Amino acid sequence: MIYFIQKLIHQGTNENFADGQNRRLIYANIVYITLPLVYTLFVLLDISPYLKPIRDLQWDQFIFVVEIAICIISLYLNKIGQSKAGRILFIVSWPLLMHIIPIVYQKTPSDYYLAYPVGLIFHALLIHLMFSRRTEAVTFWLLLAFNFILVLTSVKVLLAFEDEITPELLNIVDDRYFFLVIILYYLLFSLLIFLLIQAIENLFVDISNANQIIQEQKEEVTAINEELTQSNHALIRLNNEIHTLNQNLELTIAKRTEELAQKNERLTEYAFYNAHKLRAPFCRIKGLLQLKAISNLSEQAYIDALVQVELEELDKLIKEIQRIVSE
Repeated sequence: MIYFIQKLIHQGTNENFADGQNRRLIYANIVYITLPLVYTLFVLLDISPYLKPIRDLQWDQFIFVVEIAICIISLYLNKIGQSKAGRILFIVSWPLLMHIIPIVYQKTPSDYYLAYPVGLIFHALLIHLMFSRRTEAVTFWLLLAFNFILVLTSVKVLLAFEDEITPELLNIVDDRYFFLVIILYYLLFSLLIFLLIQAIENLFVDISNANQIIQEQKEEVTAINEELTQSNHALIRLNNEIHTLNQNLELTIAKRTEELAQKNERLTEYAFYNAHKLRAPFCRIKGLLQLKAISNLSEQAYIDALVQVELEELDKLIKEIQRIVSE
């Protein structure tokens, strides 16, 4: 039930509409729903006159039914996107059906001297609520002028169709202060509702502007987050590349270290050859040559043979050193 009522209240609203337009649609829907309920309650509270045969019913007994039908039609017009036509139909028909026709038909019942002016003030409030002076300026001011004309002629209309008026009532109604009081309260309530609606609209404009600023800031923050995300991804890729380079560098250093170790080992081996193995035959050859200088001929031939052996050993060692250096 609550869901159904909420659906009726938001009848015809659209997320693509401006906030003010949706609010006026909601105001109108509330009026279209509330008034039929109130009028139905009035009928039920005084049901006996409606239990007669249709031919015996009076015209004024159908006014509530007609107004309920107009509310239903206006609610339907809201639904199909013809809200303005429905609102104009309701605003124009309401004072005619609820006040002017009963005044003419019933010859100004005494309670209408109060009900008619008060109803016209309420009628002005409905115009302020259901129409926008900004986006529907022409319609708004025409309807308000129509309402004001009804107010200005309200006393004359009441007196024009009065059948039997007592002198006491005539003294009250025909007094200019009675008319001025009507105008005073009309202007007072109209100005009050005008200022209230203007304040509400300004508030909604401020809220809308604030929401727009928040949305822009949100988009800006989103863009910054995207940039930060991209930067973060770039940093992650850079860190991965640096990590890969570090791994490659470690492998390169390890490889170079191993190569240097091997070279150092070769150099150590070369130094060993140079310091020990190569020096030994060299010293022996040097000693044999010194010995040859002081030997006779027979001994020199033997020494030459020994020198030749040492030279071959020296040649062998030199080739071994060349192999080590080449590796």
